Amino acid sequence: MRHLFSKFHFVFNFSKLSISTTRNSGSVESSLQKLEQLSLAKLANNPYIVTPEAWVTTLSKVEHDNVDIIRLNPDIFRHAPRLDLLHRNVTWQLNYRNLQLTKQLTRAEMPGGGKKPWPQKKTGRAHVGSIRSPQFIRGGFAHGVRGPKTWFYMLPDAIRLKGLCVALTIKHIQNDLVIVDDFSTLESDSKDFLNDIAESRNWGYSVLFVEENAEVAANLVKATEDLPSFNIMPLYGLNCFSIMKYDTLVLSKKALLKLEERILFHFNRSETLLKKYKYKDIKEKILNEGSDENNEKYAPFI
Repeated sequence: MRHLFSKFHFVFNFSKLSISTTRNSGSVESSLQKLEQLSLAKLANNPYIVTPEAWVTTLSKVEHDNVDIIRLNPDIFRHAPRLDLLHRNVTWQLNYRNLQLTKQLTRAEMPGGGKKPWPQKKTGRAHVGSIRSPQFIRGGFAHGVRGPKTWFYMLPDAIRLKGLCVALTIKHIQNDLVIVDDFSTLESDSKDFLNDIAESRNWGYSVLFVEENAEVAANLVKATEDLPSFNIMPLYGLNCFSIMKYDTLVLSKKALLKLEERILFHFNRSETLLKKYKYKDIKEKILNEGSDENNEKYAPFI
């Protein structure tokens, strides 16, 4: 699975499954404990479910420096390996933002061709009314592409949630999931120091660092600027495509706790996970994405 999506060279960050991001770490841990109570009975009565664990390491030195061990939720990190759900998520992320702007002109929209090229009869030629007819070289198109055309659609929340759990399970089982106590423990902002850490710990060529929010340690930002295969992403942008694209997924401890809280919240919410999204319901929101930009007409494409 490591090289399954190695040919893709871009990342699209999209996450609708989120709750309030203004909580501190204490409230996150307390709410996470409440959500875990819902699955305790199921875990206690099932002898085949083993609670997964992961080392918590630090970035203060090049060699491995494990400082703690953390228990992971089996509903998230021991999900059934449904590769079909993972494929549906990746295909959705690659297709739903595509937009075809090609518009082929018809005979009526082509310039010129207003005069009849030759008389209707007594020439031995076919009856033609305009040189812009589809049979001519520079004529219009009879059944051409009429853009803009979009392939936009939304997957149900259940498919996106389970696909995310499948991707996280695969990363943890393959030992490609790293938990860091805090990214601020990175002592140097040199790219060589971070590259040495990745080589000594066998992280692979590409690494994705995920933080709790958009505020990331300055040393980590500086070190990854000159490393094209190292990327930083806030938790609200985590998605299946990004997880499978990079060789190693590095999560901070706070990001891990908030990730488990959000996924368990949506797994146990009262609203259905099979809600059908219609384009007309979110059309106004999409069209108003550039309302806060400097140029409302030519807003950045998201």
